[in-house]
Amino acid sequence: MKIDALSFNIHKGFGPLNRKFTLHDIKEFFKKTHADIVFLQEVVGENRQHAASVEHWPDDPQYEFLADELWHHHAYAKNAVYEHRHHGNVILSKYPIIETNQINISKNQWEKRGVLFARVEMPNGKHLDTYCVHLNLLNRDRKRQYADLRQIIQHYSEGNPIILAGDFNDWNKKASPGLDELGIYDAHKTLHGHYAKTFPSILPLIPLDRCYTNLEVTEARVLYGWSNPLLSDHCPILVEVNI
Repeated sequence: MKIDALSFNIHKGFGPLNRKFTLHDIKEFFKKTHADIVFLQEVVGENRQHAASVEHWPDDPQYEFLADELWHHHAYAKNAVYEHRHHGNVILSKYPIIETNQINISKNQWEKRGVLFARVEMPNGKHLDTYCVHLNLLNRDRKRQYADLRQIIQHYSEGNPIILAGDFNDWNKKASPGLDELGIYDAHKTLHGHYAKTFPSILPLIPLDRCYTNLEVTEARVLYGWSNPLLSDHCPILVEVNI
């Protein structure tokens, strides 16, 4: 069975430099991708100030607005929580999510980070373990988070089909060795020999966003040009795998 997985840091629904509210454009873009499972970072669950001041701000949380009729199952985990707003990671799925968990991997007081885990029941009877992450900006913190990821995956998913996707902030390409030891490889590098360049969206030069899996990869590409490069400050990645 083939499935398409999309990973995208949506920058809270704003384009580069926060100049334009793009959430409605993102929703229209999603309809064209036909993705089965979507991994999103920087998704707003609530922002009372924006709800009052930003034109066309949706009444529902961003993840419900984006899921709508496209994906009937979703999981949301708050990472950054403030008095009148919060945002975090989201997994959207066409197939039932039968188990979820949020694991805190924050390493400093400024960057609140978590791993969102969701076990998806596939039509062929298999269970797919999905993880959505957004890692720290500082390399020393990311090293500790890589170790956390290995332990989490070993705890939840040893021997299971896995997709781990998100914004790794891994500009210096240090994330893969520990994950390779678990048999989980970056999909784009597996097919093309190099990591996907996804940032900044206007001229993507830096490979920040990744999709790791232990499944057979049949396609992996950055949706740049084909999509609107100004939907976010990141470009999305689309990966096709066999399960």
